[in-house]
Formats: sequence, C-alpha cells, structure tokens
Amino acid sequence: MKAKVVSGKGEGSRYIEVYSAKIEKVTGFKPYPGTFNLEVVSVPPLDFTEIPAFGKFGAIRLVPCIVNYERAFAVFPQKGKKPENVVEIIAEKNLKAQLGLEDGDYADLQF
Repeated sequence: MKAKVVSGKGEGSRYIEVYSAKIEKVTGFKPYPGTFNLEVVSVPPLDFTEIPAFGKFGAIRLVPCIVNYERAFAVFPQKGKKPENVVEIIAEKNLKAQLGLEDGDYADLQF
C-alpha cells in the first residue's frame, strides 16, 4: 500500500530506548532510537506479537513489514494518542534518512 511520510511528536526515541531490549528479542535487531511515521488510508487486520505492559509502560504490538524493500516492524502502542491511520515503523537504521524520504513523500508499505 502507498503511505505518506509524516512527522511524529518526536517522542519515539524515548520509548524505543525503554523497550529496546524487549523489541530486540522479538525482531532480532537492535532498533534505531526513533520511529518512522507513515499515514495510510486504513490499517488492515494484522497478526501481531505483543510485548506486555511493564512498570508504567503499556503493552505494544509488533507486526513485521517491508518499507521500500527494507525489513522493518510496525509498532502499535496500546497507550498514547496518535491518529489511527498513522503507523509507526521501527527498523535497525534510520529509514527516513536511509531511503532519502521527507514529509509528504510516499513509501510502499507491505505487511
């Protein structure tokens, strides 16, 4: 599906740091400390792996995906207030820079 690159609130790096070890167990890679945000028309039903809530942090759901041929994971936090049509992506590297994308550009997102 085509997805539009959008900016987030700039909070992704803080949360990726907190969840990093748990994410690495699920994904097999140490995540880049930040998220790449994509706006979609709608999110289809997906099979996910859940990292349970711990301490004051809520559960997150992870779904493998591909962004412009790059392996990544979509992250769906169970807490927080972001639009339902914005998908946060994590990867081993900074995908926005790696792919040379800017806000308003389009990427191919595959689940």
